[in-house]
Amino acid sequence: MNFFKLSFMNLKQNLKNYGMYIFSMVFSIVVFYNFITLMFSEQFRQIQDLNIISSLAGVCALVLCLFFVFFISYSSSFFIEQRKKEFGIYTFMGVENNKIALLFAGEGLLTGIIALVGGIIGGILTNKLFLMALAKISKVNTVMKFEISKEAILITSLIFLCILVCVFIKEYIVLVKTDITKLINATNIYQTDNSKNKTLQGILGLMVIVLAYVVILYYNKYNIPFPIAIFLTVIMVIIGTMLLFKGFFTFLVSKLINNKNFLYKKTNILSYNNIIFRIRDNNKVLGQIAVLITCCLTCVIVSIATRTVFTEGKESEYPYSIMYEGNLDNNVVSEALNKSDEKVDFKLQTEIMHIDITENGKKESPFMFAGNMDFIKYSDIKKMCEYRDMDNENKFLKTQLNDNEAILIIPKNLINAFDFKVDFDLGNKNIKIVDYYAMNLFGFFRGNLPSVVVNDSTFNSLKKDLNKDTENISCITLKHFENSANIAKDIKKNSNIKPYSVDNFNEDSYNFINAIYFIGLFMSLVFIISVGSIMYFKCISDASKDKPRFDTLRKIGTNQEYINKSIYKQVGIFFLFPAIVAIIHSTVASYAVTNLFNQDGRFSTIITTIVFSVIYLIYYLLTSKKYISLTK
Repeated sequence: MNFFKLSFMNLKQNLKNYGMYIFSMVFSIVVFYNFITLMFSEQFRQIQDLNIISSLAGVCALVLCLFFVFFISYSSSFFIEQRKKEFGIYTFMGVENNKIALLFAGEGLLTGIIALVGGIIGGILTNKLFLMALAKISKVNTVMKFEISKEAILITSLIFLCILVCVFIKEYIVLVKTDITKLINATNIYQTDNSKNKTLQGILGLMVIVLAYVVILYYNKYNIPFPIAIFLTVIMVIIGTMLLFKGFFTFLVSKLINNKNFLYKKTNILSYNNIIFRIRDNNKVLGQIAVLITCCLTCVIVSIATRTVFTEGKESEYPYSIMYEGNLDNNVVSEALNKSDEKVDFKLQTEIMHIDITENGKKESPFMFAGNMDFIKYSDIKKMCEYRDMDNENKFLKTQLNDNEAILIIPKNLINAFDFKVDFDLGNKNIKIVDYYAMNLFGFFRGNLPSVVVNDSTFNSLKKDLNKDTENISCITLKHFENSANIAKDIKKNSNIKPYSVDNFNEDSYNFINAIYFIGLFMSLVFIISVGSIMYFKCISDASKDKPRFDTLRKIGTNQEYINKSIYKQVGIFFLFPAIVAIIHSTVASYAVTNLFNQDGRFSTIITTIVFSVIYLIYYLLTSKKYISLTK
């Protein structure tokens, strides 16, 4: 009987242990296959509005590919660790190390191939549903046909086979070099720490994480370009998290253990004494789990942020039913409104002054965009706030402007990646930007550029000193907001006015954002399933090591209820620490991302955290119950 047949027999006998791994891998490969399909599907690429999604799918596939290298490598190491004693027994039976290594490395390879085949079949069967869902959520009226992408099958197979073969070679080398005494005593090597105290590393990790937060939250203040700030933050958060779990949490738990009143309370003496060794021995895995959970939560929050751009698209472009340059009491406009029988909700007229703010005649703008700006009276914006609920309205109204002070109003769809608090000379005045807010004043009607708001006195003074003419922007909102087509048509027909009306809104231009939202949620599902699998693997591995200890406790009279409570507590702590770190990371990331898109991300962050917590709690309960069953 050859070694691959023996590997297959071993696989059948241990299928129950491999179940969670195979499920996670199959699901991940299904998602990967569908992403690759988006790059090669002719019927999908023919949808013009979603062409960008093909490129995005390629980036997501690359991220998943890197993630799979970690996940497969970790899972294979887990299974080897679980069965080292079994390997040692084979050695005592006279089987050579290289043949044992070939046997069990082959078992891992076969498991991966089974997951790959299952994943590709699952991907083919779900591909039409995936494309239909993507088209539906993107509001594209296209019938998606069933197709089998040969390119996707080939790429998925090659990538995963390469990963599996590399892991196979790694497992083989590790097993061949493993000492026989270590194989026999593998399950006894636990709760030992030959390394020096890691507390300083843990504190250093905390400092690195705080520094990372400062970089991403205050990059404007320190003039750090946003892409560089993102890159630095990601690197520092990963390094800081790994260092944090090396020493900070063991230091924290050791302080709790030193508190005798706390230690001898209920089951704490058993739970916390055990957990301190578990955190110390598994610090690398816990750090990786925290990073994966952060990726999962951040992925969802970014997806929701992009989705919000879609839902607010119409309001961003058309804050009023009709806008035009001219006086509000224009006779042609009044006649068009009367003829339509549409009731008006409210009317506004805003006086603006168009000024070139380039400094000293240079073709440079202090705002990173064109020097021509609309200057607006504070009182006119205040009047807008009376009729409309505007973003940052409360902050704006609380800001009192003195002479020569200004507020910069940024359109909501403008990425907020710069510090706009600057001074600039205008005539014989020095105008100081004291603050800036994202507010939607006129949508795309004025070229979607920021506006400068000054108090009425400064506005009139600039008008006189610069000898500038002003113009009026008239805004009309109808009771039936979208019924503007006939009115706009009459205005154009009977005058030289060019109305900017909501009936011209093109919803299809936002379709790709919905697709990004959909893909982001799929990515997060891969992360959350993998997180659950890794935590499950690790706790089950520890359960086999803890069984003799719990057997000893039962022999000296400890009841099962007491042991169960201690297990729930120690597994809970093991689950809790990476979750807390990840939620803090993702909250900071959420603030940075939503602030970049000029959004309030508090609600989406809270909902995402709650949903994740529920799923994570289910993983915890399942793992704890399995842990108890294995230690009985």
